[in-house]
This record gives sequence, C-alpha cells and structure tokens, in this order.
Amino acid sequence: MRVGKYTATAYRNSIRTNATTLSYAMNDRLSLFGGLAYDSFLATASVTFLRGTAPLQATWRDQTVNRVWQAGIDARPAKRLSVRMSGNYDRTTGVGEISGEPPLQGPVRWPMVTGTAAYDFGVPGKFSLELQRTYYIEEIMRGDNFSANLLSIRWTKEF
Repeated sequence: MRVGKYTATAYRNSIRTNATTLSYAMNDRLSLFGGLAYDSFLATASVTFLRGTAPLQATWRDQTVNRVWQAGIDARPAKRLSVRMSGNYDRTTGVGEISGEPPLQGPVRWPMVTGTAAYDFGVPGKFSLELQRTYYIEEIMRGDNFSANLLSIRWTKEF
C-alpha cells in the first residue's frame, strides 16, 4: 500500500493492489487455471488559486476499484490436438469528480472469451483456429461502448 500527502495543495492518495493466479494440472491432458487481480485508487485534493475568476477554490475526488477475474481450461483430447478456452472479466467502478460537477468517467465492464483449437502436424507446423468474443460497456459515456467477434486462422512453424 502506498499513501502520499502533499500539504501545499491538501493532496492525498492511496493505492492498494493484489493479484493471485492458481493453476492445477489434473493429468498430462487436462489443466485448469483461474485468478483474480484487484487494485484500488483513491485521491482527494483541494486547491485555492490566488487570482482568477470565481470559484477560486476547487476540490476533486478520484476513486477507482479494478477487479479482473480470469479462468480457463487446457485440454489435449488427442496426441496432436489441443483445445483451450479462457476468459477475462474486467470490472472497474468509481468516478472522478471536480467540485461537484458530474463525472466524465465511471464504471466499466469488459469481458472477453477466447476459444482455440489447434492441431500439430509435426515438422510442417501447427494449424490453429481461434474465436474471440468481447464487449465493452461504459455506464456514463455510452458512446464509447463496443462489441467484437474475431476469428483467427494461424499456421505456425518452429525453426
């Protein structure tokens, strides 16, 4: 944890962060993994300007909590065939405010799932087919929202 204080502007902040990932191989053909990352940020400040147009004093507060969950499974149903399914879910909460004005940014949700099937042909290389699905939702600025599907076809060769 980090805490900072700058007395000339009454600035204070604190940051907390932690992450853990667990993986378990059930056997040589099947493994599972999952994890959680967490961080929080809080900053408050007030400043008084010597000159200018009113108001001459401003206060702000920025508070954010990020959580990222991830999980997946790796399987090898046959000697040269592998299948992987994984997903992330990012959830950000909090808002930034200046002197009571409405916030410009706020809570966000961003999940993403990826499924991959691959076949290893040995010396010629490995063929992979991958499908990703994601969307992004901002709760304050809806104009930034999007969703996407991505299909990737790969041939990889080791040298």
